[in-house]
Amino acid sequence: MNAYEKAHLKKLRRIAPECTLFLRRNGDFPLKGRGPLALYGSGARHTVIGGTGSGEVNVRHAVSIEEGLTAAGFEITTGAWLDAYDRVRAEAHKKFIARVHAEAKKAKQLAPIYAMGMTEPEPEYELSLDGEGDVAVYVLARISGEGNDRKAVPGDLLLSETEIRDIKALQAKYQKFLLVLNVGGPVDLSQVPEVENVLLLSQLGSETADVLADLISGKAYPSGKLATTWAKASDYCSVGTFDEEEETEYREGVYVGYRYFDTAGVKPEFPFGFGLGYTDFVVKPLEVSCEGSRVCVRAEAENTGSFWGKETVQLYVSVPGERIDAPYQALAAFAKTKELKPGGSCDVSLSFDLRDHASFDEKESCFRLEAGRYILHLGTSSADTRVCGVVRLAEDVVLRQVQKCCGEPGFTDWVPENPRQAEVPEGTKEIVIGAEALAAAESPEDGTPAILPEIEKLSDETLAKLNVGGYPEGGLLTLGAIGNAASSVAGAAGETSRAAEEAGAGTLVMADGPAG
Repeated sequence: MNAYEKAHLKKLRRIAPECTLFLRRNGDFPLKGRGPLALYGSGARHTVIGGTGSGEVNVRHAVSIEEGLTAAGFEITTGAWLDAYDRVRAEAHKKFIARVHAEAKKAKQLAPIYAMGMTEPEPEYELSLDGEGDVAVYVLARISGEGNDRKAVPGDLLLSETEIRDIKALQAKYQKFLLVLNVGGPVDLSQVPEVENVLLLSQLGSETADVLADLISGKAYPSGKLATTWAKASDYCSVGTFDEEEETEYREGVYVGYRYFDTAGVKPEFPFGFGLGYTDFVVKPLEVSCEGSRVCVRAEAENTGSFWGKETVQLYVSVPGERIDAPYQALAAFAKTKELKPGGSCDVSLSFDLRDHASFDEKESCFRLEAGRYILHLGTSSADTRVCGVVRLAEDVVLRQVQKCCGEPGFTDWVPENPRQAEVPEGTKEIVIGAEALAAAESPEDGTPAILPEIEKLSDETLAKLNVGGYPEGGLLTLGAIGNAASSVAGAAGETSRAAEEAGAGTLVMADGPAG
């Protein structure tokens, strides 16, 4: 291994724990020492370090979690279980491949194209959970990627019956039990509410296993936050026609992710922005101010626990929403503290431009800041915030006037029947600003022509080709394999059309994914 590769991996191992977090914890971890450890689950030996397709990670060798824990000094006592699972997995994989080829043939597609992004479900099995020691770790793994949506079926978004059974049994059997999620996206954990320690390890590249060993042994601590909302599969917003290939209607409008859960009053399992480390924090607002259109909040974060750690302070804003429908709140800014020892504290500053929270007015075809109260919420997740201030805009401000050019969509966006409303406690500081504070808003009259002369000369057919990329006249399959789909640079994933080269528009090569 080259020196720069070693340096890269060393740095990755140091910073990757900041991407991990506990969904639940009871204080059993980190462990005080190393000793016997019972290791289970598909991710123990088949650790997932990245996704499929453009998320794939190609390395000479990636350490498995079993190897990483062994190297860290733990004695793995479940070799027989892991061997037996490998045999079950190998047989299930053969059947999966055979099924994919049969389905691809029936669909008259090439198997590699048909299977792109497809998830192989976890197999069902009956294996005895024999293992020595007081500590058990179950590594639940999922892989996903481009080309296919994840499905709310056992072994994918849902846990399989085998996983539910084994996880519950291990929680009851062992003195200390840790469920590790080696996943690239949410899984529905509603079937295992009794598990007291759940670590979202995620998929951290080639250092994934060693990072877990550092976390369990206390050499490192988690300090990440959820970038998605984790909920029961049945609780997600489902108003769109996502399963229709020819006519997909995105009727959920602005109510995607936490905006839906917060506004509709649906409680998720784990909210957006949530994440626990080995310690606890208290966040207090100190000062709210405005400089032109920029809103600034200064806060203090204090480590009130008994372990070192970092906290991510988050600032959300509720817009008036009187004329234009809007979600309960939207993330406006966030900041991570420095490393804080037990009892330590520090100030963090968060700021955002009020203009970034303008709403699109469909009736008037403009981006508008409504007059009224912009309520500021400070906290550590979208479900754990407190009102810390209010900015009142004295009058409506139109930031940009645009023109409707795409016709009518044929449907209207969904709106919650009884949306949650932000309440402002008495005595909350309020700052009033006028339209002059937004004077620096972007103007279309800046001297730049709307359409460059070179573009004006191109035909509609040429412009269409530029917009769809390097689509060949012979059809998509003439491109060859993904990762070898460019004629300018070998191994690239694609390139823009050459249709406008005579007008001076060269090609843009997409160095996408592992091939890039």
